[in-house]
Amino acid sequence: MALVAMVMYGTEKGKICFDGEKIFVQGEAPGLEAAVAPFLDRPLTYTAREVVEGKEVKVKKTALPGTVEHFSALIWHYLPFHARVKVLVVTGSLESNS
Repeated sequence: MALVAMVMYGTEKGKICFDGEKIFVQGEAPGLEAAVAPFLDRPLTYTAREVVEGKEVKVKKTALPGTVEHFSALIWHYLPFHARVKVLVVTGSLESNS
């Protein structure tokens, strides 16, 4: 399993990677690393939409570090809005190589 998000912080470009166990920043981008660091090792709370009894409702969810859900919350909910990091593209696979 490996997921990679190509991101940009100001003029710095880098990658945020998930190897199936942890999320880390790749590339020579000290500003990007500083912007992302506060979110890497803590639970992230976000709002999602779910269908409950036939109606769409908003629910609060918490993504724990080291999970695909945490990578997703980080990339789509936290970095663009809380760290001002632009997400350019996300690529990879959730399938394991075993």
